[in-house]
Amino acid sequence: MKKISKILSVVVLSVLIISIPCYADTDKKTNQKVIKSFIAQAQNTIQKIEEEKKTVSQVIDTVNQSVVAIIGQNAKYRKDDQVYSKYPQNLQFGSGVVVSSDGRIITNNHVVDGLNDIYVVTYDGNAYKAKLLYADKDIDLALIKINRSNMKPIKFANEKDINVGDDVVAIGTPLYFGYRNSASKGIISGLNRPVDGVYMYLQTDAAINPGNSGGPLVNMKGELVGINTLGYMLVQGMNFSIPVDNVNYFIEQYNKYGKIKRCYTGIDFEENWAALLGIPTNQGLKVATVKNDAAVSKDEVKEGDFLEKIDDISINSIAQYNEALKKHLPGDKIKMIFKRGDKTFEITVTLKELIKKDK
Repeated sequence: MKKISKILSVVVLSVLIISIPCYADTDKKTNQKVIKSFIAQAQNTIQKIEEEKKTVSQVIDTVNQSVVAIIGQNAKYRKDDQVYSKYPQNLQFGSGVVVSSDGRIITNNHVVDGLNDIYVVTYDGNAYKAKLLYADKDIDLALIKINRSNMKPIKFANEKDINVGDDVVAIGTPLYFGYRNSASKGIISGLNRPVDGVYMYLQTDAAINPGNSGGPLVNMKGELVGINTLGYMLVQGMNFSIPVDNVNYFIEQYNKYGKIKRCYTGIDFEENWAALLGIPTNQGLKVATVKNDAAVSKDEVKEGDFLEKIDDISINSIAQYNEALKKHLPGDKIKMIFKRGDKTFEITVTLKELIKKDK
């Protein structure tokens, strides 16, 4: 506060010095108005700085009540999988975020995968045994529930309001269970990053360490913009979160159908080398295989064809393909535009449902 007062004093003194010569040529009242205007602007700037400082701490205090820590014994543990931890080797832990007042919690699939029993520690230090409601490996999300009411669910941001450069805060349990509800601040560094080639992610420079997985990435309103999921161990400031759009999709699909009803075309695709390297390209996905149970015939689509668009949306990567199908349900009809040599053709496809063989 002393530093800010000094800044204000310097600003006022500068304004007075600059304004002294003006008295000889202009009206005194006019100069007083100018001085007051400069002072008001300086005060507003300082007030905004103070408000920003308060906002960060207020956001953390508000969101903390919706953040939980998750721990359990991993039945699938292998010594080769060990990551640094102060805990015995067969324990794994992570973070989660409350999404309903009746104790539903969203986290990463890899946080709870392989756990015999799932335990949740809430913001107030109470521990509960959780029930796994549903988990999906591809989208890396899981929904669990504890027997507790009157919990504070996090608010969801509008995906359309998320922009590169937005300030964000990541909250979770990094490295050690005693570090529950640790917070780190950063910005949204990028949108629509096809990190794992399955779905799109948000990129952030907010620190996301082992144990932060499943915790929230929030904006300065305390709204969820993503679920923290991974970071590159040897690279600083390059971390990724599952965007709120995919979190909404996961929850809505579970609430309606008890699972994600994924669409299936029966066509396997290959990305071109430019897409794999992240180089901008207009080339579509190359058809690698048309399966026997495909939603298209092998006369309609052949190996070596290129998928250019789905419903007028350009498709250049597997992640874009999955994001396009995510907007539909099995039974829906879509337009798929392919290219074969110099010829472009369009077919209408009735989507099937993807049935996982491991069920």
